[in-house]
Amino acid sequence: MAAGRAFLCAPSSLSAGARRLAFACPPVRPLAAEANRRGRGRCYCATSVSDAPASAQQNYVLTTPLYYVNAPPHMGSAYTTIAADAIARFQRLLDKRVIFITGTDEHGEKIATSAEACGRNPKDHCDTISNSYKMLWADLDIGYDKFIRTTDPKHEAVVNDFYSRVLNSGDIYRADYEGLYCVSCEEYKDEKELMENKCCTVHLKPCVPRKEDNYFFALSKYQHQLEDLLMRNPNFVRPSHRLNEVQGWIKSGLRDFSISRASVEWGIPVPNDTKQTIYVWFDALLGYISALLDDGEKASLQHAVEHGWPASLHLIGKDILRFHAVYWPAMLMSAGISVPDAVFGHGFLTKDGMKMGKSLGNTLEPKDLVNRFGADAVRYFFLREVEFGNDGDYSEERFINIVNAHLANTIGNLLNRTLGLLKKNCKSTLSVDSIAAADGNPLKNNVENLVIPPGIYKLHTGRSRGMDFKWKI
Repeated sequence: MAAGRAFLCAPSSLSAGARRLAFACPPVRPLAAEANRRGRGRCYCATSVSDAPASAQQNYVLTTPLYYVNAPPHMGSAYTTIAADAIARFQRLLDKRVIFITGTDEHGEKIATSAEACGRNPKDHCDTISNSYKMLWADLDIGYDKFIRTTDPKHEAVVNDFYSRVLNSGDIYRADYEGLYCVSCEEYKDEKELMENKCCTVHLKPCVPRKEDNYFFALSKYQHQLEDLLMRNPNFVRPSHRLNEVQGWIKSGLRDFSISRASVEWGIPVPNDTKQTIYVWFDALLGYISALLDDGEKASLQHAVEHGWPASLHLIGKDILRFHAVYWPAMLMSAGISVPDAVFGHGFLTKDGMKMGKSLGNTLEPKDLVNRFGADAVRYFFLREVEFGNDGDYSEERFINIVNAHLANTIGNLLNRTLGLLKKNCKSTLSVDSIAAADGNPLKNNVENLVIPPGIYKLHTGRSRGMDFKWKI
């Protein structure tokens, strides 16, 4: 096998040496590791740009959803996080102070039920599943900055502060609620939203009738403010067809929603009524803010907000768009906190034409893909082949063909040729300052003495963002 190329084959013919894309590289100058990163030895070139004080850098706070720990992660969760990691890397290249937040949502009825089915108590169950997310993110080379768990004490303190603020705004009241409830969605459903036999359209399971005495958030009070938000900032929800969905929901009239459960013990107690626990959206969404707190710091909502809020981008699946683009901004308005800059609802990954999901039992195991083909191949395929914002389908044959054609043939060959030129002309030295690296090399003089015909690109020297460059149009 030529250096710099590795081909993927059908699983039965994969040899141990060909399961990962591995490029043979000559020795290079050590690169400075980037500060405040998690991951496995990821390195970046250090330039004069990074010497700027942190206070002068623009914040970019990026979040994935907080993933529900009723079962281990699947490819849908991995896809969102791979995409977020790619965005985070790009924003760091723009010299922004990136805070990449991910984590796990660990309260609710489904968690307690799943733990019981596994013969574990809820806390042990959450520890196990949350750790499986961290392990998968390491396997996929995800460089998050903050990992929040909703069972963290600092998170509970932030939730309590937030609840008190909204209560003082007069937006929380107590009432009976009766309706059809989807346990998997943890949401009451309108009957007109359901399929035959009162089945949820997402989880394909029958909804059950329930009547509870709960606390409610006055969402309807914020109808006009949300309409104004979307009119003033049409980029708040992206892509544009998702914005149309959100505008449709708001225009049809907003209903107040329940923010507590009387029948669920596994959760954060309501501050003014310990017989009820806080419902998932008034709990998990606050993780985006509580994650900003440093370990050991005094936990409060105000301190968390001061560490970088508002978020620049919430990256989510389209199935939870309503909660992030309608419920969440209204909750923040009630608490007197700035809304996020943008919410992006991407599509579903499908398998056999159906959405992948733990509840549906048709998941694609990301750890299996990484073990067989390597993290780079998995990351590349889903970022390259799924049009961001739309649904995308997985096919193993297509996966193998794309990775061979792009990573092995095209990019692999380009890298191999580039490394050969680097070894021949620059003594295998990789430098930010390309001019200095080429000093004394005949190739540099030959290039500089080329006669450039009129209308063709002309070589110049200059500096951009603290780095030397040798050409421009």
